[in-house]
Amino acid sequence: MKTILLSNDDGIHSKGIWALKKYFEDKFRVFVVAPDRERSATGHSISLHDPIRMKEIEKGSVFSVDGTPVDAVHIALLGLIKMKIDVVISGINNGLNLGSDVFYSGTVSSAFQAAAFEIPGIAVSIESRGHRIHYETAAYYVSRIIGKIDLFPHNRRIILNVNVPNLPIDEVRGVEITRLGQRYYDDNIIEREDPKKNKYYWIEGILTHDVLEDGTDVKALNEKKVSITPLRLDITAYDYIEKLKNWRFNDLT
Repeated sequence: MKTILLSNDDGIHSKGIWALKKYFEDKFRVFVVAPDRERSATGHSISLHDPIRMKEIEKGSVFSVDGTPVDAVHIALLGLIKMKIDVVISGINNGLNLGSDVFYSGTVSSAFQAAAFEIPGIAVSIESRGHRIHYETAAYYVSRIIGKIDLFPHNRRIILNVNVPNLPIDEVRGVEITRLGQRYYDDNIIEREDPKKNKYYWIEGILTHDVLEDGTDVKALNEKKVSITPLRLDITAYDYIEKLKNWRFNDLT
């Protein structure tokens, strides 16, 4: 029986992670290790200067940690879970992770942490608009992806970033393999002052528009399709190595 680790950045009490657990626990051996509260937009941060405390939620199978999403996966794979993990699934995130969102996303970073251990990682997010969130649709497509991973050789340093429209399964208009698209935000800071006259700031960002370019995750979701985007740990700009050499960047002395 395949062993699956579930994690997320929405926290141990999020509906998405429990929907995955319910969907998979009859088919696979499932463990859950997730942050004890929402830790969205923490990227690939890890806790190096503070202890990480763990709480057992369900004996031997469900745990929360007071660290980051990446901490949760790291601790699980370093020994909290004694069994060999076959796949790490991060999500279901309540809200899409498209385009440049992936660089901030704790959901995506948790899947990347699996890749660092050379374990297949899948990040899954669902559109959050609507009165009801169809988590079962996202879980269905993740189960289909796991079946494909078993059939074909898969580079374990590459993760799959999956975004799902918030629709019943029979209303999804297909699946597209995509690249990262472009989203534009109007970022701003709000300045405040506490009772002791110390300034503090809130960062806010409002999505202004998406670029609907063919082949991108952004356009696929706009067309009510599931988007699967392969992402790699190695983000080297290989096309720039020779350019920097030609521009004598290696001659700085």
